[in-house]
Amino acid sequence: MKGKFKSTLSKVEKKVQKTFNEFIRLRDIIKTEDGSLIAKCISCNKTWLLNTPSDWKNYHASHYFLENKYQSVRYDEVNVNGACSYCNRFLHGNLAEYEIGLVKKVGIDRVEHLKIRRNFLEKYDMIELEELNNLYLEKIKVQKLRLGIK
Repeated sequence: MKGKFKSTLSKVEKKVQKTFNEFIRLRDIIKTEDGSLIAKCISCNKTWLLNTPSDWKNYHASHYFLENKYQSVRYDEVNVNGACSYCNRFLHGNLAEYEIGLVKKVGIDRVEHLKIRRNFLEKYDMIELEELNNLYLEKIKVQKLRLGIK
């Protein structure tokens, strides 16, 4: 029974991570006055229009502190930000530049607080994970309304 529970917990964690990451990407999209949607990388500051599926595919939810290593900040909105696929995947977050962008975005105090909190022990149970998933599904709806997408 223990193995089955762990498998189910892992599936729910993946579901929440997917929902959370979608929220982050939507949250960080810039909508221009003419209705264009622009992605911006937290690390390199590159911007690009989100016109094609490929444009969207290259926009990631990048974790400053890795979600698998630092569970306490896995679903922390300060810890996760929109980034280009190049910085996120090929430069492993481009962390030196990421920190500069993060400080500009949220301030040094919040970044320092995040650095402290990353080492806290935190484990989510099934109920907490389902609540997180529902919270971020609602936040996705709000962001889609803001951006005018279905």
